[in-house]
Amino acid sequence: MNDVGCAPGCQQASAAELSRRLDETLAEYRGRPGALIPVLQIAQGIYGYLPEDVLKKIALAMGKSYSEVAGVVGFYAFFSTQPRGRHVIRVCLGTACYVRGGKQVLEAMRKELGIEVGETTKDGTFSLEVARCFGACGLAPAVCIDEEVYKRVRPARIREILAKYDAPEPAAVAKPKKRAASRGVKPRAAGKPAARRSASRKGVKVHG
Repeated sequence: MNDVGCAPGCQQASAAELSRRLDETLAEYRGRPGALIPVLQIAQGIYGYLPEDVLKKIALAMGKSYSEVAGVVGFYAFFSTQPRGRHVIRVCLGTACYVRGGKQVLEAMRKELGIEVGETTKDGTFSLEVARCFGACGLAPAVCIDEEVYKRVRPARIREILAKYDAPEPAAVAKPKKRAASRGVKPRAAGKPAARRSASRKGVKVHG
């Protein structure tokens, strides 16, 4: 449902289309007890965030004051009144993560991105937020980017982690023929059995 700030290549809906979707949602939920939070969640899905004019429209339709609606949005961390980047970064500051260096990880993230908590980078790539717990206390400190959780994060790893999301998708490159021969290894003659492989393979990185 998120048509605002979507990834490159997706088709963005017009302002009129977004307004129509919100009107349909308000008509469906109007008069239902406890409908405010579901409406806000759907509205954020439609717009990508909750701008002031949308909050005012919701307040009017739900028969609530603007201050009450804005208060609910401010209370819950998953609501945002600012456009979010293509990738949302959440640094855990729960007890375990905080004690094991979560604050230092957050500081390193702020410096690397050049933004404060609650802000989005100028190019719209990253938004920075804090969270209380990802359920990975035994592997603290933890950072969540979109739906992927990184465990035992250290400030020195921040740039490496972000590079995965910041870099453009690499174009497919054809593999050179006779790659083994180019490294000074004679290609195996047809019909001969493969050479015995080394018992240990060096230089293989395992990402966890």
